[in-house]
Amino acid sequence: MSIEERRKEALSSLKDDFKLLGIAFQRLWRDVIELIKCIRVGKIEFGKINSRLLIILVSIAFVGVVLFFTLRSCESSETLEGPESTEVRPPYAFKRQPRVQRPEVKHRIQGASIRKYFNDLNDTHLSAAKKIGIAPLASREVVDNASRKLVELNDSDAYIVDKLTHSIPFLVPEAAALLKRIGENFQDSLVMKHMPPHKIIVSSVLRTQSDVKKLGRNNVNSSKNSAHCYATTIDITYKRFFSEYGEEIDKTGKLKHVLEEVLRDLKVQGCCYIKHEKKQACFHITARSFPKE
Repeated sequence: MSIEERRKEALSSLKDDFKLLGIAFQRLWRDVIELIKCIRVGKIEFGKINSRLLIILVSIAFVGVVLFFTLRSCESSETLEGPESTEVRPPYAFKRQPRVQRPEVKHRIQGASIRKYFNDLNDTHLSAAKKIGIAPLASREVVDNASRKLVELNDSDAYIVDKLTHSIPFLVPEAAALLKRIGENFQDSLVMKHMPPHKIIVSSVLRTQSDVKKLGRNNVNSSKNSAHCYATTIDITYKRFFSEYGEEIDKTGKLKHVLEEVLRDLKVQGCCYIKHEKKQACFHITARSFPKE
């Protein structure tokens, strides 16, 4: 069968369908009128009303219902969108927020850059620690007799002190000032990058000789001659951070990246030495001098 023949056949079939559809509507309308004629409201019998008049009344009623619901929907729309409306928007009616232009990060630290900036060896940390640190303590009981005045660390606006098991929260003033500056710079950087506020978590501080021995039993990689013994060195975890909801795991690594930028800037200024610890998931930081303003 050719295309022309198929087209003619389809048109013929369509005409028949429209005829059947018209007949169906006529029957439907006739049945509706007959049903209405059987209705009686009070003393009014619709069956006695002229058929044409009845059709006009039904049509007017239908148009009235359509207009009523149309006007009602328009009023509800104006109530939601009006400038003086006090009605609460439904939760799905989100207002499009203007896009915030985020500042460009000029110096991203990735891959080899981490080893470049944070690869100071233990001897380097020890050398700096011995210059400004205390004489190693035999036990925690003699911390008050340290060779230098120590600053006790407590949770603050700049940082959180973790539950310490193998160290005690004391630092020389230079290291305490460095820690505060790290925490403040970290939070300032988060604000500049439009990120939620978080605090860094200090996971290790001053270790006495007794702490070093206990740690060596559980960690074969721990050093007996650690810079932590001089109250100049701190460990800051890069896996966990503290927010208003409590401690959180940095699953995306974005917070770690911001912390890396902060530490790199302080290291470039000559304030500290830093070692990126993979197994302990922390930055091993030894103070060199007061952070520059």
